[in-house]
Amino acid sequence: MKHSMKATISTPDTAKHRYTRMERVQLSKSAALRKDYMEHLPAWRRPTVGYMLSLPLVGLFLLLSMFIEQILSYVYFPGSLLIIAVLLSAFIWGVGPALFSLLLCLLALDYFLLPPVWHIDVVTLKGALQLVPFAISGLVIAIITAQRERARLEALAAEYEAKNIADALEESNQKLEESNTKLQEANQLKDRFLSMASHELKTPITTIRGQAQLLLRRLDKQHTAIPEVENTKKTLAKINEQTGRLNSLIDELMDVSRIRAGKMVLHTRNSDFVALCHEIVEDQRILSGRTITFTSEQPAITTTIDNDRMGQVVINLISNALKYSPPDSPVEVKVDTCGQNIFLHVTDHGKGIAQEQQQHIFETFYRTPDAESSAKGLGLGLAICKEIVERHNGRIWCESQPGMGSTFCVELPK
Repeated sequence: MKHSMKATISTPDTAKHRYTRMERVQLSKSAALRKDYMEHLPAWRRPTVGYMLSLPLVGLFLLLSMFIEQILSYVYFPGSLLIIAVLLSAFIWGVGPALFSLLLCLLALDYFLLPPVWHIDVVTLKGALQLVPFAISGLVIAIITAQRERARLEALAAEYEAKNIADALEESNQKLEESNTKLQEANQLKDRFLSMASHELKTPITTIRGQAQLLLRRLDKQHTAIPEVENTKKTLAKINEQTGRLNSLIDELMDVSRIRAGKMVLHTRNSDFVALCHEIVEDQRILSGRTITFTSEQPAITTTIDNDRMGQVVINLISNALKYSPPDSPVEVKVDTCGQNIFLHVTDHGKGIAQEQQQHIFETFYRTPDAESSAKGLGLGLAICKEIVERHNGRIWCESQPGMGSTFCVELPK
């Protein structure tokens, strides 16, 4: 209890100490700024020089005032020339020399020009009142000069602050460039690793799959039904299926590696896009055993494409439609034209894709939550499709609503 009371009592002192420390920091910054400002001034404009030259300057204007008074015999504003000395001191040397010049001018005005002359009359009320207008004028000049000096210091402080911010930004940019360089090196290293790993995995997996297929064909030639042989055939069929899946994943990794390295080359030629899509639909219908409809408004549409790569796009879109839709629902493939463009539409009747997910489905390695829970894959297929379509000067997008299925659209120039 005592300890808590002590902590409560010491809190205001701590805050006060912190506030005092902040004041000291601000004062030290202001002093350093003023010192730097003075160091950048020419030697003849420094306040010390102003204090020394104030006396001869005031004396010069005093003599000039007395000379004019001798000529005119009477002057209504005898201090009008002396105020110029204050003004010059303020303009050249600042507030301190201006106030010192004002004091000298008041004494000179009282002693030499205001009646009774040759007598100090400022100690009396009448003498002081005579000097009030001149004193006010000099103080106004000093105040204006102080504001000007303050504005200069604030401008200098802003300049230093801007310089510090610029230096900090430059340092941040350098660090960011270094980070970007490291990230690029890491990405290049990752791409090289993907490429090397894909090539190294390709050969043994192809060998395993080939051996499994060879054994399956040999076992199929045996007419005697033996339980052990049937179990072996089932095992080999699973091996064949899984190695085929691994093979397709490796192909996707190799495609991504080529795309990122800029090594994907298109071998384009004039092709019938309708015939290409119809052939792929028939193959997918046989392989999947699903209902896949195909329609085209024209019997043939000729365009310049890479048949293998564009066939890869069509296969991927149909495979995704089959994968993410109910087994008893059809998949609809349609080809039509509009103007100088060809359109491919692949429609399924699955769960659909949310609007916020549609913005990311064409990104590398991105998979929707439904895809992660219902199907296996790396999330590379649509990213590869997008790259292939864009290299054909086309575009690909998705139109979908949750619960209403999805339509993937490809637009290509004729």
